[in-house]
Amino acid sequence: METSLALLRRQAKQEVNIACATSHYYAWKETIPDFVERRGQAAAKLRQAVQHAPDRETLPGICLGSEVAFFPGISKCDYLDPLCLEQTRTLLLEMPFSDWSTKEVEEVISLVLDRDYRVVLVHPERFCFSEGNQRHLEKLTNLHLAFQVNADTFCAWKTRKRALELLSMARYPLLGSDCHNLTTRAPHLASARKVIARKLGKSMLDQVDACAAEWCGAISL
Repeated sequence: METSLALLRRQAKQEVNIACATSHYYAWKETIPDFVERRGQAAAKLRQAVQHAPDRETLPGICLGSEVAFFPGISKCDYLDPLCLEQTRTLLLEMPFSDWSTKEVEEVISLVLDRDYRVVLVHPERFCFSEGNQRHLEKLTNLHLAFQVNADTFCAWKTRKRALELLSMARYPLLGSDCHNLTTRAPHLASARKVIARKLGKSMLDQVDACAAEWCGAISL
């Protein structure tokens, strides 16, 4: 709990208004109802702690969601709505850490075109290890689909070029903190935003903010 509150405070300093709490969901570990119940219990404790915090007025609001690990048959799953960001059709999707098959990509396309989900591919920079995946990513940019590139990727010299390329090629670019703790996975949104503005211009930063507002900003807390 102390770490969660500290993360919210650090994000507040980086001008975050709403923190999307996207716990990892793995279909092979638990059912969606069990996950939603467990997540809800944790969120209730956190929201109660926020209400009792002396600086509660300055802390970001909390929007529940999930980072869904791709699983076979996801495009046919009838119970995906509880995994979306609250009050939206926005579904954060983590693709397999392997060369993607045509069938896997077709399932993503089906989620967008047939199921009308607003799919956000999280940290696409981690999947560019093969030419095949790079081609699939380029193909997916033709859809109503977002790329959420991690802030840390912009802050490291070795990965910055790739991050900038992915943000530029995305039809709907998003920036994610992907923060997990205060040390190895701390939020660095402010630093990443400075890099984006310097390298790609304020217009790109405005596009990122507009995309965030369209896909997540209508959430009322």
